[in-house]
Amino acid sequence: MSQPKVSIIVPIYGVEKYIHQCVDSILAQTLKEIEIILVDDGSKDNCPAIVDEYVKKDSRIIAIHQENGGYGKAVNHGLKVATGEYIGIVESDDFIEPNMYEKLYVEAKRINADIIKCNFFSWFIENNQKISSQMEKKLKNAKFPCSINEIPTLLYFHPSIWSCIYKKDLIKEHKIFMNEIPGAAWQDNLFQVQTLILSQRISFISDILYTYRKFNLNESLDLKDAMIPYNRSMEIHKWLKTQSNITDDVWAFLIKREIAYMHIIIDMRGGINHLKRVKNILLNWVNGLPQSIVQTNKFFEKKEHEFLKRISTGKLVWLIFYKYKRYFRLKTIRRFFFSINTKKDIFCIQLLGIQVSKNFDHRPALIKIKL
Repeated sequence: MSQPKVSIIVPIYGVEKYIHQCVDSILAQTLKEIEIILVDDGSKDNCPAIVDEYVKKDSRIIAIHQENGGYGKAVNHGLKVATGEYIGIVESDDFIEPNMYEKLYVEAKRINADIIKCNFFSWFIENNQKISSQMEKKLKNAKFPCSINEIPTLLYFHPSIWSCIYKKDLIKEHKIFMNEIPGAAWQDNLFQVQTLILSQRISFISDILYTYRKFNLNESLDLKDAMIPYNRSMEIHKWLKTQSNITDDVWAFLIKREIAYMHIIIDMRGGINHLKRVKNILLNWVNGLPQSIVQTNKFFEKKEHEFLKRISTGKLVWLIFYKYKRYFRLKTIRRFFFSINTKKDIFCIQLLGIQVSKNFDHRPALIKIKL
């Protein structure tokens, strides 16, 4: 077979419930000249056997079985064997539209893009709701292709490394690989930053072509260890300092994203005892930011300056304030005592703190009853 137009890497671990939908959506691609690399990361369920069955069905599929080493190691294994002109990544509990790689590849070739990204849905399983990333609105006036210095706001968005294709020569030339950390510990952050910063020609299409399965409405519930976003951010800082062409605006948008990560840490489960544990993490994080950029860059908002200033005091009271302030808003109080949502997929009635819903709503309640 001639060189594939796109190599698609699928890191797999413990997803036998979703893997068929994922791989079938890749096999259904209208772009036929693809290579599908299924990397079984030592799954303990039926995934290894499912991977081997798929190899028998389609000659474009390559099966890799490795001892469990985490998401990063699985992706890296795929990168090492990929032969495509471009490389894509699909997470094994997600799925894609049939024309995703054809649309991305055709446009990438037309403009000779190093990276091209599409829009995507976040599918919240808890209430069966699909929400667009709305990147097309935030990038409405952007001119593509571009470099990251021209549109640094790209670094503020969710990493979503799976909504892109990357020119293989970009990966190879700059020796870009994932951090190999056990589990799935946000390894995509540094990968996203490196690929965007090292690319000369980045582009975006507004079509929603990828569905990202989310199991919690509140992102803080997905995070189990507060050190994960801190460590990944410090790795990015370390790498940025090795680069000679990083502008203040690039730094600013990465810091803005880190502020969002700090809020996720504050909102994690655990109440005041949790806040006591993370206080020093957040204090070290804020004090380690490049203060000249934080103080002078035009992209920071007043509320971000206020947040950083208060966290830098190291006082627990401010963490408590940021964690619980939403509960004291008049709208939140009103919804606690009475609210109704009649949307078909949600349907939620709440009265005097008792919630009855088709799918559990995220608003505070004393008792939650699922229909």
